[in-house]
Amino acid sequence: MAAGLLLAAGAFFWAASRALETPVSTAVLEGDLLIALLAVVVAGTAATLVGAWHFTSSAVRPVGEITAQATQIEAGTLDQRIVAHAETEEYEGLVAVLNRMLERLERGFAAQRRLTADVSHELRTPLTVLQGRIEVALRAERSPREYQLVLRDALEEIDRLTTLSEDLLLITRADARLLAPERVATDVEALVTGVLDGLHRRIEEKDIQVERSFPQDGRPVSIDPALITRLVDHLLDNAVRYTPIGGRIGVRVEATAPGGVGLVVENSGPEIAAQGLAHLFEPFYRVDPARTREGGDGAGPGLGLAMVAAIARLHDGAAHVASGPAGTRFEIDLPSPPSL
Repeated sequence: MAAGLLLAAGAFFWAASRALETPVSTAVLEGDLLIALLAVVVAGTAATLVGAWHFTSSAVRPVGEITAQATQIEAGTLDQRIVAHAETEEYEGLVAVLNRMLERLERGFAAQRRLTADVSHELRTPLTVLQGRIEVALRAERSPREYQLVLRDALEEIDRLTTLSEDLLLITRADARLLAPERVATDVEALVTGVLDGLHRRIEEKDIQVERSFPQDGRPVSIDPALITRLVDHLLDNAVRYTPIGGRIGVRVEATAPGGVGLVVENSGPEIAAQGLAHLFEPFYRVDPARTREGGDGAGPGLGLAMVAAIARLHDGAAHVASGPAGTRFEIDLPSPPSL
């Protein structure tokens, strides 16, 4: 580009110097100057086009690299990351955003695969038990009483499957925002008291001390009573399950920001390790993988605390957990509904 401009400038100055040094006619002089000007224009245009082509090709080259690499990434290769030789902040920012999106997609696909495997396992267990008991019953003639026992056991397994499917459906619909809470003014203190009364026998059997604190004096809160009852039931069932004999459970209901309510459930059970706390509200997660279905987090297959978090999110709230040597503490924040 620079050589072209120099050439054009040289032609122009040559024509000008020739006009000054050699006596020529006006027509010849004008012709030389016209040729020189045309040379300048042509050379300048060519240099501009070459420079523009070089600039645009270098500017869009990272786009081609990003497109080519992104096209090769599929569901099974989400661990790959985009690398582009870009020096501008805009392209670097685009690559960073795309890589963060790939990280989120990778985590989402991994969670989906893990959930599918867990669901398959949890479905296979009761189905296997059900099949085994029916096969045993069919091997020989049984008395009506024996058939009744087999049918009763089969009904229990069917109830487990029904509960599992309903709980899992609630969690997935809540996460997808396909379920809306049916809010009505509810006395949360009375709701919690009713759940505690239902656990009274188990609490007495383990000689657990229950400390209640209801300072909001029965003020009604706009919540879905059916969903919050399930939330409270899972939290208190979990607390009773892991509180040792002679231990303590604390339950507190407190008013939060205008129209909201906070629920705190504490138990004096064993401390949960930090790495377990980060996954405690995930479906099918168990702090101790060796636990049986009856020893999960309060919902058998490990859906109880995941459901607690899902119900809290449905109410635009959140579930939190902390654990230490003195026990474990769950906090549920249920803000007031947004104004219409």
